Amino acid sequence: MEKPVYRPFSRSLWLGLLAGSVAVLLLNLTHLYLWQLRYPPGATAIERFNDHSHTALWLWLQLLDFAGGIAAGALVARWSPRGSWRALALSVAGLLVYSFFDFLPHTKSWLRCALWYLAVPSGVLCGGALYRWRERGRAEKPPRAAPADHMQDLPHTPLPQALLIMAICFGGFILDSFGIASGGADLLSFNDGVFAAIAVQELILACVALAVLHACHYPLATLLPKPSWGGLGIGAVLYVISCVAALGVGLLFGGEAIQPVDTMLAQSHVTLPALVAMALINGTFEEVFLLAYLQRGLRRFGASNAIGAAILVRLLCHWYQGPVGAAKVLAMGLVFGIYYARSGRLFPVIAAHVAADFLPFLDVVQ
Repeated sequence: MEKPVYRPFSRSLWLGLLAGSVAVLLLNLTHLYLWQLRYPPGATAIERFNDHSHTALWLWLQLLDFAGGIAAGALVARWSPRGSWRALALSVAGLLVYSFFDFLPHTKSWLRCALWYLAVPSGVLCGGALYRWRERGRAEKPPRAAPADHMQDLPHTPLPQALLIMAICFGGFILDSFGIASGGADLLSFNDGVFAAIAVQELILACVALAVLHACHYPLATLLPKPSWGGLGIGAVLYVISCVAALGVGLLFGGEAIQPVDTMLAQSHVTLPALVAMALINGTFEEVFLLAYLQRGLRRFGASNAIGAAILVRLLCHWYQGPVGAAKVLAMGLVFGIYYARSGRLFPVIAAHVAADFLPFLDVVQ
């Protein structure tokens, strides 16, 4: 293998949003755990429906939410671009929208309702503003370095070429996904035939896309991952992190009905060879063209925009999984995109994606 080269780490909008989201999720879990301690063992659903929003303990929990919001805001500012307020603004807006659709406290006091509604968003704003204020007086630290697959002759992808390659590779999958989501196509279960069709289709589309890129004098060697045992270990960690992120999204949608992807998975019957082939081909296909080609090629527009473009295509391809399934795919794509933007290493992401395609189907392997 080639001696690894190095590229600096970078802060980004998406990394700031992810850090803040994880902090708020942990805060919500802590809040819920502390509040459940108030109820006696065996409390009925009616007893638990009372949120005791008239008590002093409830006010202390709002103070905890405000303090947790300060910590989350500091993390958003720490991991988003220096001097930028976009990530903070999006975090506060997202929290306000989410709280708007949540259940109000069972109290007639508008002051307590306002405290509940504004505790976390105001904490995030204060924490982010405080970090930005302290950051103004400090010199920027020299960037750290991380091993990358390729550094020399990395091309910038022209937008027309990017649209053409995305249409070739993912256009058919996006149309099928929206057809299933809109009810215009039957909800299929996974089996060996479906997996074989996916694998063959992706191999053909990859050949066509690579032929087009070769005709455009694109350096195809820069799309190749560099396998290593260490990359497998990092891939395992990435898979765990993506599962935690998906679990957090699932908790936010805890009351949602069974999603289409759950029905498809429950009705699936596959053999191990077909599953292995599909996982290897699909994981490599998606990450090569979404990360190594699209995201890296659009880096001149900024890391946040490049990551967002790759996530958008990924989300459209998996829209058939339902709103919760698509949100989990978004969380996974965010983890993968941020890691690749910061490290430049493709193989760990491919390993994590292969694991994500392989492990959920072990229960239905014949």
